[in-house]
Amino acid sequence: MNKIKILLLTFFFLILTFSYDPVYAVTYQEIQNDPINLSLNLKYAKEQRVLGNTKNAMVTLERLLFLYPNDLDLTIYYLDLLIELGSISKASDVVNQLLAKDNTSQLLLEELELIANDLELQQKVPSPLSINLTSTVNWGYESNTNSVSTHNKQYLGNVLSDYPAGTVRSDRTYGANLTLLTSYILSEQHLFSASIGFNKTGQERDNNRMSDVNPYNISYTFSQPRYSINNYASYSRTNNFSSNNSFQRTGGLSTNFNINDRLSASAGGSVSFTKNNQTEKYSTARLSDSRSQQASLGTNYSLTQDDLLGASLSYNYKKARARYNGFIGRSFQLSYRRNLPLNQSLSLGFSRTANKYHASDALYLATKVRKDFISSTSLGVGGPIRESTWSYAINLTWNNTESNIINYTTSAQTVGLSLTKQLSLF
Repeated sequence: MNKIKILLLTFFFLILTFSYDPVYAVTYQEIQNDPINLSLNLKYAKEQRVLGNTKNAMVTLERLLFLYPNDLDLTIYYLDLLIELGSISKASDVVNQLLAKDNTSQLLLEELELIANDLELQQKVPSPLSINLTSTVNWGYESNTNSVSTHNKQYLGNVLSDYPAGTVRSDRTYGANLTLLTSYILSEQHLFSASIGFNKTGQERDNNRMSDVNPYNISYTFSQPRYSINNYASYSRTNNFSSNNSFQRTGGLSTNFNINDRLSASAGGSVSFTKNNQTEKYSTARLSDSRSQQASLGTNYSLTQDDLLGASLSYNYKKARARYNGFIGRSFQLSYRRNLPLNQSLSLGFSRTANKYHASDALYLATKVRKDFISSTSLGVGGPIRESTWSYAINLTWNNTESNIINYTTSAQTVGLSLTKQLSLF
């Protein structure tokens, strides 16, 4: 687009400067009194364009072209305005008409051919298939590793006692993620996507959090100007280094509705099933088999063109074979997003979750039902890397869990870096 503007402005600068008369502003009444006066109407169109009244300028030019279809300067000025407004299709028609004229000079023909090539590139329909490859690396510090509290105390069989000397209380964690996401636009209303990934999490001195996860996901989105509906299904396999392996299946539905230009509302729900692989070593693994049902309501509000606030409430019911593994959870989330220069963005988030379990765990404290309160704060910045097909994101996260059973009191800090590459096959 900039190339076209430079070509037009360079070639016709003298003509446009000569024809502009800044002595007085033409009024609409003058145009009505003399609607076929070429110089008067052209001056009015130029003044309206400078004032930002592009619609008035366009209507005036189209009426003049109907009266004077062979006026070359008028046609060129009309083409310049079309390109400025991004009307690529109309601009291409005007260029083709000029190229077909016999009285077009050789210099003008060469300039028009360059413009035509540039417009043709802009009119090419993008491929409906998009592919994104994302890699993420995380580093973190976690206290209370393997349920060892920072003050070296534990509940075991209703007795508060000390942990053995040398037990790990804190550890450094690390993780890596690789995800391949493909999306296909069937039409303006229908979008299909699928992803496959690999996640690895490890710890430096303890294997309690070490695992390999392979997630698979498919989704379908139906969009309209005021609302959109998304359906999704996922499957994941988790290989835990310190315990049994597990499999999870999830299906969900979410919708978003635009109330006005600034305010939108969303709602969603999902169901997931987790099955644990029982072995001779982990003979009680099936007690952790569970079904979770989740529902949420949310809203987003645009304070300004660059500031977006979000809030949501969610409810989660987890039912497990052993009641002490199931709970009722409620949480709320707050978010803020700020658009920065160069297409960068800054995001802040906070969430607070309360989980109340269905029954006490006799192994730790038979007289008290476990209650956890989880707080999470996040800070992130990201965006495209210059004008390439690469983008990045840097995230900092602080997690704290307060529990009425000290074995489950935890704290963790994580920093993550992710890089995304947009690929194209066509």
